[in-house]
Amino acid sequence: MAKLTISKSWRYYFITFVIVAVISLLIYKLIHMQTVEYDKLKKEGDNRSERTVVSKAYRGMISDRNGKPLAISTPVDSIWVDPFFVKADDPKFLKILDLLDLSQDKRTSITERVKAREGKSGFIYLKRQISPYLAQQVKMMDVKGVKVEREFKRFYPDAEVMAHVVGFTNIDDKGQEGIELQYDSYLTGKDGKYSIHRDLKGGVARKNDDDIAIEHGNDITLSIDCKIQYITYKYLKEGVINNNAVAGSAVIIDVKTGEVLAMVNYPSYNPNNMYDATPEKRRNRVLTDVYEPGSVIKPFTAIAGMESGKYDVNTIVDTSPGYYKLNGSPVRDFRNYGEMDLRHILMKSSNVGISRIVLSIDANALADTLRKFGFGQMTKIGFPGERSGYVPSPRKWGDFPLATLSFGYGMNATALQIAHAYSAIANGGKLISPTLLKRNENEDASGFQVINSEIAKKMVDMLTSVVEGVGGTSSKARISQYHVAGKTGTVRKAIAGGYALDSYTVTFVGITPSSNPRIVIVVVVDDPKGEAYGGGSAAAPIFAQIAEHVLIVMGVPADKEK
Repeated sequence: MAKLTISKSWRYYFITFVIVAVISLLIYKLIHMQTVEYDKLKKEGDNRSERTVVSKAYRGMISDRNGKPLAISTPVDSIWVDPFFVKADDPKFLKILDLLDLSQDKRTSITERVKAREGKSGFIYLKRQISPYLAQQVKMMDVKGVKVEREFKRFYPDAEVMAHVVGFTNIDDKGQEGIELQYDSYLTGKDGKYSIHRDLKGGVARKNDDDIAIEHGNDITLSIDCKIQYITYKYLKEGVINNNAVAGSAVIIDVKTGEVLAMVNYPSYNPNNMYDATPEKRRNRVLTDVYEPGSVIKPFTAIAGMESGKYDVNTIVDTSPGYYKLNGSPVRDFRNYGEMDLRHILMKSSNVGISRIVLSIDANALADTLRKFGFGQMTKIGFPGERSGYVPSPRKWGDFPLATLSFGYGMNATALQIAHAYSAIANGGKLISPTLLKRNENEDASGFQVINSEIAKKMVDMLTSVVEGVGGTSSKARISQYHVAGKTGTVRKAIAGGYALDSYTVTFVGITPSSNPRIVIVVVVDDPKGEAYGGGSAAAPIFAQIAEHVLIVMGVPADKEK
């Protein structure tokens, strides 16, 4: 009887001990969870129930000076999955992958990532920027954990015509080139955000009061005129193809405001479909490519001579016998032009005549003049990739380098710099910083005087003779209704060890109407092939086609008598 009592007592105490131990352990665990592990467990719980909902801001629109859209953000949808709710081998999930028509590599990558994170909250994109129709099909399948998110995709209505100016964005809507890159922060909005708590079924249990208001991106209005841009691109493209050239560039500047009305390059690319958008095609040559400009620099040498007081329009220079040597190196003309005044030196584009002028004045004068007109420095247009060009220091010059510099060798410049400098000549000697943004009526575009207005006026008159005078080198730049002032440039392309024998860069710069200048147009053709490879034959006709159509579109009154 005593043994039975002891046995029952032992079991009683043992069971009591176990129950007390378990209860104590549970109490300890609860206290530990509420104190030591509280932050960790709260975070885990929030990860499973709390979601941040993002309201996507759209990117600001880019439009031309007349309000025509050049870059628009269009709504698209992206599909993502939360692995907490989905298994990689779920038939419904696999059916969605089929519907999205993913490549095998992409499909494998997604299923592996989902499998690795099964049961854990996360965010994995399945496919981005799909059509609303396809997104609706995914929604109708109603697979828990598969979400449709609204995004925006950039669309460029004018495609390759405007590509080099506007640029493009990547899949995350971040600017990569052009205006899209230059003003990325200004165009980019700020997404709106608010958080919600979901119930066990994935529904919204409550919405937290922590909203961040959505801020859409700012719009930008360019100085570019779409009609003028299209005309310029059309005739540049035709000219490059007809001359069997490597590439071409053209830029138009409003003389009075400094606004860039057109900036084009060929070949171009389609920013809506980047499959063949090579770096070579994406380059905005107007701003990024520097080259020796050749004879288009001669007017600035003539200006330096006029400013010295030694030369004027009618000053005679002897160019006989059509060549001479400096330090053993020859300076040549096409033929012996004999005695000529300054007007005819420019008309005939005489290397001998212009170099004799520069050698007769202060050696620093030409460098000072070139820099006054903006050569060797940025134009302040602020465009990504713009080059400053190069003007050598006078202390590095001997007589021969100085002579060749007078007709555009030994320095380099961009097409925009040349247009910028000529716009000052056309604007009575006032240099206005160029801009790709439309200027307000009240915005100061007065610029600053770099040369005397009388010298500028005389230069426009002499450059008109280059195009319209008998025997001028730029007769193919003439247009029927308007007077044109201009200058050609033809230079051999620099290569390692010297210059190519049969590869050229040719330029024509035109001011029109020359009786009351409104625009400056620069056309550059890279390596035209065939007999007609010079600036007067390859670049000037392109200018003439562009100028005649553009002036009509602008409504500029004709200044030629019929």
